[in-house]
Amino acid sequence: MEGERIKDLNNLLKPVFGENVEIVDKTIANLTLPGENYFSDMLKLQVTTRNKDTNSTNTEHFVAKCCIVDENMPKDAAAMHSQMFKPEIAFYKEIIPTMQKFLKEHGLKEVEIFPKLIASRYNLDGREEPDENAVLILENLQVAGYANEDRHKGFDLDGAKLLLADLAVFHAVPLAIKLKDPDLFQKVFVDNCPGPPKFADKPKDKGPGGPPSIPRSTLKEILKADIFCRKHVNRLDGLIDAQEENFKKGNLFINRDANKTVFSGLVHKDMWLNNTMQMKNNEGKLIKNKFVDFQMYGIQDITTDLFFFLITSVDIMTLEEHFDYLLMIYHEHFIKSLESFKCDVAPFKYIDFIYNLKKSAVEELFHILLMNNVVIYAKKGEKTNMETIKNMTVDKVHPIAKKKFVFLFKMFIQKEWI
Repeated sequence: MEGERIKDLNNLLKPVFGENVEIVDKTIANLTLPGENYFSDMLKLQVTTRNKDTNSTNTEHFVAKCCIVDENMPKDAAAMHSQMFKPEIAFYKEIIPTMQKFLKEHGLKEVEIFPKLIASRYNLDGREEPDENAVLILENLQVAGYANEDRHKGFDLDGAKLLLADLAVFHAVPLAIKLKDPDLFQKVFVDNCPGPPKFADKPKDKGPGGPPSIPRSTLKEILKADIFCRKHVNRLDGLIDAQEENFKKGNLFINRDANKTVFSGLVHKDMWLNNTMQMKNNEGKLIKNKFVDFQMYGIQDITTDLFFFLITSVDIMTLEEHFDYLLMIYHEHFIKSLESFKCDVAPFKYIDFIYNLKKSAVEELFHILLMNNVVIYAKKGEKTNMETIKNMTVDKVHPIAKKKFVFLFKMFIQKEWI
């Protein structure tokens, strides 16, 4: 039963409510549909409390992030999912407070791009490692007026500009800390990053010789339908060969050059539409944004986050008409944010930013193809089996996923990125 998913809820929330407040009723239900969240269960938690002194009652609304309950899940996968709670709890308890304190020390307003942490735990017995009883309780952003946009549609130009402004701040604040206080950056940001999957050093031991991806024949057939791409379709082989070689070396999970560029900083690593929520005004315009789901963050060139977000989460028409403009918008906000901390911005010139983006774009190809075809444009309400991608035919690829792949490949050729 969903109501029993969170054990010992009273003790978990006692520091929040206080000793003289007790929980008299609770309702727990699924927050998201299958296919909307893959590494944890998101639950809607409604709690009714009673004040023992005044006998008054109050109802609170939260979101509870719990380990997935699935008897068919392999034990290794279940253990990996529970381990993801440790870095995410650290993100809310250490990384966000460090960012906010740094902002205040420089006379700047705290950022409002994260949900509020309510409570968290690794387990029921106080050990340092998470297990199936790990839980993270956050404010319910839906009750606060936030919602996800439609993943099949993506952000339009105005929505993309709002998100890019916030993403630039998300990247710039930790990078400013790295520049101003390297020891603090190492202790709070680097040391809390989740490690790579256990199979990363020997990926072939746990599966096929290459990453799960759409067959080359299917990808080439999609490209041949476009007059421009048809002339260059054979260049796809080099791209895929490089991706498969990276997989064999474990480099898709461990970026061994992650901290070797001036643009290396904190990245979300899964920055797409469903990991953001927005508030709209009375006219339906997006006015505020929150970033969520910090299970996979790491230290990497920040352009990886940017490129992945653009190709997965912005609508194809906006990409085709405004891609270069969106890059400039992000870079302007990024530079402005660094300048607010009085950082030297000379090393972050636009030409160097684009050079790094070019490299990140090619490295993110596998990630983008997997997300667009298996998650983002999968049928709503259904959880897609990752294995289906291996035998995917052209007729099974979503029309927008096809258009984005053509856009991506065409851009690689036209900009001479490959």
